[in-house]
Amino acid sequence: MAFPVPTSRDSYIVDFLPHASMDTVHHMLLFGCQTPVSTSSYWDCGSVQGTCEDESSIMYAWARNAPPTKLPNDVGFKVGRNSGMSFFVLQIHYGDVNAFRDHHRDCSGLTLRMTLKPQPFIAGIYLLMSVDTVILPGKKVTNADVACDYDSYPIYPFAFRTHTHRLGKVVSGYRIRDGKWSLIGRQSPQLPQAFYPANKEVTVRYGDTMAARCVFTGEGRTSKTYIGGTSNDEMCNFYMMYYMESKHAIPFMSCMEPGSKELFQHIPDEANVPIAVSPGHMHSMMPVGNTADDQHLLKTTKAEPGLDLDYHLEQVSTWPQSSLQLGQVSGLALDSDSNLVIFHRGDHRWGTDSFNSQARYQQRSLGPIQQSTILVVDPANGRILKASGRNMFYLPHGITADKDNNYWVTDVALHQVLKVSSDGRDRTLLVLGEAFTPGSDINHFCQPTDVAVDPETGNIFVSDGYCNARILKFSADGTYLSQWGAGSSDRRRRTPFRIPHSLVLLPDRKEVCVADRENGRIQCFIAETGEFVKEIKNEEFGGEVFAITYSPAGDGLIFAVNGDSPYHSAPLRGFVLDYSTKQILDSFSPTQKEFKMPHDIIVSKDGSVFVGDAGSKAVYKFTAEKLHRSVKKAGIEVQELEEVEAFVQAKLKPPPNILKTAAIKDKQTVAEKTPPVVEAEPRTSTPKSNKVESVLPAIVVSLLLILLLVIVFIGVFMCWRKNKRNEMKIEPRSVGGVLGKIRENWK
Repeated sequence: MAFPVPTSRDSYIVDFLPHASMDTVHHMLLFGCQTPVSTSSYWDCGSVQGTCEDESSIMYAWARNAPPTKLPNDVGFKVGRNSGMSFFVLQIHYGDVNAFRDHHRDCSGLTLRMTLKPQPFIAGIYLLMSVDTVILPGKKVTNADVACDYDSYPIYPFAFRTHTHRLGKVVSGYRIRDGKWSLIGRQSPQLPQAFYPANKEVTVRYGDTMAARCVFTGEGRTSKTYIGGTSNDEMCNFYMMYYMESKHAIPFMSCMEPGSKELFQHIPDEANVPIAVSPGHMHSMMPVGNTADDQHLLKTTKAEPGLDLDYHLEQVSTWPQSSLQLGQVSGLALDSDSNLVIFHRGDHRWGTDSFNSQARYQQRSLGPIQQSTILVVDPANGRILKASGRNMFYLPHGITADKDNNYWVTDVALHQVLKVSSDGRDRTLLVLGEAFTPGSDINHFCQPTDVAVDPETGNIFVSDGYCNARILKFSADGTYLSQWGAGSSDRRRRTPFRIPHSLVLLPDRKEVCVADRENGRIQCFIAETGEFVKEIKNEEFGGEVFAITYSPAGDGLIFAVNGDSPYHSAPLRGFVLDYSTKQILDSFSPTQKEFKMPHDIIVSKDGSVFVGDAGSKAVYKFTAEKLHRSVKKAGIEVQELEEVEAFVQAKLKPPPNILKTAAIKDKQTVAEKTPPVVEAEPRTSTPKSNKVESVLPAIVVSLLLILLLVIVFIGVFMCWRKNKRNEMKIEPRSVGGVLGKIRENWK
């Protein structure tokens, strides 16, 4: 189905969000072109009609429950006026028709996030594809090789995707320069076919050779398998997403030349090593009987009230409704009543003279902080509900609340972890570490940063810290259990923690994750054993990750904030990451001010996100601006940019950083052909009719003022002429009233 680019101006796609399940959809392709085959309804993409009457460019591809693809900063796919792409064409291939036998209508499709802001780099797709491979029945290994010389301007690969059908084992893409093969990306096509991060070290320039190999097996087949479009055929595709300077931009390039045996004699051995895939990922796309597809989806879909993956976080500028009078905000937590708990430093501040070279606190003479350092705040309006923690702490840092509403806090000046009551009596229930004494044994800490509490076992985890590089585990009564350092999938290249700064427990996964601040990464471990699970690192973090929190929504979401790094330049902001895929789903920052030092982050059950900023001594609230989605009979639904409104606003005030969202919903089923329905969803809560009503009175008043000025000018001019001619001073009958008074004053 075709859909017009929803603006006549040049626009840039900066994000893709797929909405499909491999239970129904085998794969989706998004094309851009000037003249699609049809603009009135859907059509059979396997017919002789094709996709576009002119040349089409592949912009995005999805298969096998792939997660969203995030483009780098300053990179976008150019569409609109001067791009040669005025239409999107979404092509969907179905593997199982059973879901449609009850006249079920499919709502699979794709959300595109777009901006009008010109991007310095333009994204494109380079497709390496085999067209003549034949897989012999029973043959264990068949290689499909593709290679072409590159003869254009430099391109910078940043993501890749592999695609075959069921016989594909592994697909690899390479750049060849001066005889050396450099891997761009390698993946099993049986895994979720996302765009995975490419090797950042590889660039492609004039004179290089692009090459790809798909490895197939013919075992289990009784006849030859050819390259084709059905599920019984095979495909060999290596998609490389790249960017290049806008002045040289080429949106799509392809290579379908079979590689020579001489060239591929030198391909690295890894290209023929299959990648293990768990049985859960080997999902057959063939018909599975008459089971209702809707029931299957209800069983497999995870839902979390208040949280939707299809959203963008925006600051609530009216929160808090009154000033909280905070010092440096170091920690945030949620108590068991879902109230926000703020931990701040009052009139104390951490400066360059706070500690000596042995990490001993140098300002004990100031005494403890006299203000209430722990504030319990209503998350809805920011009103203070309770205040405690006076004359207890010197330099607060991390805080968390257990299921009994006790607070577990760290104080970097005291080098201690304390369990404190929340009843307002400021009782210290448990102390770990020796006051003002740094150390590295099991009885001492050195500037500990944060605490995480297991709600089931009561075990606590401590990140230690600024001058140690470890995570310690204690029982609920404070008995030491174990400790560990940084993890790595390659034990020979393990990088130690550099300020493990923030901890969060993932109760649904039984894991604990740490923000390794100076290494700019997030690492996760099995809570029971400390065994390393995974690492999340992204160049958009800019080299530092200050704090993290977690929500079990969807497949699990990690919320993070970054910090200033002396080695990297990146804006300070918050991130929403998919735990499973490690992909950034959203980023956010204040609209009225900028972050100065975002120090901690917490997410509530309703999806509200709070960020404590030590630099600006403030707490910011962000809520999800959900993108409206509903099933339309025609299979197309649009969250369209409000072009006229946006342009009017841009003339009245400085242009906001507007993110435009267009969602394309395609339907290529045997359902009846119904005229397309296009629905515009405004991004603001003010109805359009109110805006029109507010504009019309302004126009009328302006016209009346102009008319009045013209009448005044005419009256004054006529009086002046009559005076010059010494005529009798009589007020003009046609104007009288107000003009008569004006003339008297003028005289």
